[in-house]
Amino acid sequence: MLHDKVDLGALVGGGLAELAMKIVAAILILLVGLWLVRLLVKLIKKGKAFQKLAPEVQTFAASALKVLGYALVIIMAITTVGIPTASIIAVLGSCGLTIGLALQGSLANLAGGIMLLVFRPFRVGDFISDGAHDGTVKNITLFYTTIATADNLQVTLPNGALANAAIKNLNANDIRRLDIDVTLSPAADKEKVCALLLDCAKKNELVLADPAPEALVTVTDGGLPTFKLRTWFKSGDYWTVYFGLNEAVQKTLTENNLPLAHAQVDLHTDK
Repeated sequence: MLHDKVDLGALVGGGLAELAMKIVAAILILLVGLWLVRLLVKLIKKGKAFQKLAPEVQTFAASALKVLGYALVIIMAITTVGIPTASIIAVLGSCGLTIGLALQGSLANLAGGIMLLVFRPFRVGDFISDGAHDGTVKNITLFYTTIATADNLQVTLPNGALANAAIKNLNANDIRRLDIDVTLSPAADKEKVCALLLDCAKKNELVLADPAPEALVTVTDGGLPTFKLRTWFKSGDYWTVYFGLNEAVQKTLTENNLPLAHAQVDLHTDK
């Protein structure tokens, strides 16, 4: 009986020792594996082929490689402890369904991020507008896109919403057009006003000669003539041209005694 107790104790002790060794091995695999994944990602990011990718693709690819590498290391560590791979896959499958239902928004952002990188409606450095936010794209990650607004505020937008929104990319084309509308009194000399507007455009060095600036005349619902100055310029010069031309037009009209028309209401009283 004593002999049996000794054998049982030795068996239990041996099992605990083996389990302890497996746990230590799993911890080592985790530490070394995670370090190797980070090192591997750094080396890949420094590669010439990786550097040729667009900045937004680099960020997305680096994040995806890290997630994949970490997942493989964790599975290897769990397998080392003695848990069968089939059991791990079964548990991950059941957990995946639950997590997927709980994280529908995050998964939509992930899918949106993939769509943005595949179709590339915009890139890092582009000035975009989704109808609610305007800004320059600073970063595109797996789940979110970060933009900087004109007043230097940082706005983080979910990729899922961006992928389904109507996005205006103001830097997609090399040149842009600006229309400035000026409403004057009916007595204004149309030829003179058009000549003055074209002169403002020609004096602005950022306005392109081809396509040439145009000065057009339309009529408002109230019957007042509206003069439209239409100019083309490089997309990156938009705000400089916008403020410069508006100031020049206002100054020119004032110097030539051509004040802007104001809304007028005529009241007639019955005796």
